Amino acid sequence: MKMAFRGTNVPHHVLYPHMNTILHWFTTDLRLHDMPSLHAAKDANALLPVYVIDPQSDIDTIHGFPRIGPIRKAFILETVYALKEHLQTLGSDLLIVEGSPEIIIPKLVSIYAVDRIHVELPFASEEIKRIADVESKITIPIHRFESRTMFREQDLPFALDQLPDIFTEFRKMIEKACGYAIQSCDDSPLPPLPIASKDITVQCMGQHEEHIVQADPRAAFRAIGGEIEGLKRLHYYVADTHAISTYKETRNGMIGDRYSSKFSPWLALGALSARKIIESINAYELQYNANESTYWMKFELLWREFFQWTLKKHGDAFFRAEGIRGKKQDVKHDPQLIEHWRLGNTPDTFVNANMKELLHTGYMSNRGRQNVASYFVHNLQQDWRIGAAWFESQLIDYDVASNWGNWMYVAGVGNDPRQDRVFNTKKQADMYDPDGEYQDLWLHDHMAKNEH
Repeated sequence: MKMAFRGTNVPHHVLYPHMNTILHWFTTDLRLHDMPSLHAAKDANALLPVYVIDPQSDIDTIHGFPRIGPIRKAFILETVYALKEHLQTLGSDLLIVEGSPEIIIPKLVSIYAVDRIHVELPFASEEIKRIADVESKITIPIHRFESRTMFREQDLPFALDQLPDIFTEFRKMIEKACGYAIQSCDDSPLPPLPIASKDITVQCMGQHEEHIVQADPRAAFRAIGGEIEGLKRLHYYVADTHAISTYKETRNGMIGDRYSSKFSPWLALGALSARKIIESINAYELQYNANESTYWMKFELLWREFFQWTLKKHGDAFFRAEGIRGKKQDVKHDPQLIEHWRLGNTPDTFVNANMKELLHTGYMSNRGRQNVASYFVHNLQQDWRIGAAWFESQLIDYDVASNWGNWMYVAGVGNDPRQDRVFNTKKQADMYDPDGEYQDLWLHDHMAKNEH
């Protein structure tokens, strides 16, 4: 996609000298519900919603595979275009442009005489630096909004530097202080969102359809990008099927669309907010009574919350070999072993089945993720960061904090209080795939696609 400006060459601030224009820079907050940044723009005369596709995301990693693989990329674009369509129904629009944000955003600021920028508050260093690079090239303020977590930092019952490094301690402190009685989502109608692009059009060269990837018929479910689809999934799992009432009993399943909530793809891109999910669970409990499963869903969301704040506390340590523990490890680097693991060609059939599901669908069960990560780190003795990078490339529900936090945990350099937690994949297969149905699905299906 290229950015092309068409129309008048007269600067926007000359045409409209009294305009108060806000540029909302969408990143991983691709929704309109529970969006404090949009409600904070209610007094603006014009809103300029923008999504920037950074060409850096197409560059291969040092490990030889794409930073963002085709299935994950297709889901991101599907979500972005769904947001564009949603905004259009409100008389607004979304400008989707390709280029480096530090070039694109300042140019838009100049053309549209933007007064301030709204953006989601990032926790990871790369995203923090990206916003800082833009900020260094403009003279207007950038306002950062907390919209990714259940709690705001000021609502935590401790200062961030006092955040426990053990989840159980974190959970007990949260549950004692406030439980899951979060601040309600602001779902009042959004103010009118008049688009700031009537005089100048930003045109996207290339369409989303070019990036559509055909779904594998064996996939556990078909995740369709976009806020509306995310809200549909939430309603289906909580209200329509009441599947949430048996979540704890079914969450370790491996086949089908109801063994777990599968909120994660929409949650990862911000098409569904964590607070919206908690609010829905709380409402369900009021109507139908709480049980162990409804609590366990909130418990798992709290794990996600824990990793978000742990990332903010520890920063770049999340991405170092020794992790947040500073623990040195002896690891090997065998490209052939890594390749066999990536493509599901190891001697372990349970690992292979899970890796092929990931390769062909961009998804894998939580049970599968723990097993393949343990196998990579402890059996193959490879650098955990390579495994984390492969998950980043492939997963449609990739979340920087959850992904890297969980890989650190498995590798023994993160938040796990136990040392050398190793999964026995044979025993795990016997427990969770006793009849071999899951392995047969992914290893012996004659309709399987050719390997990458």
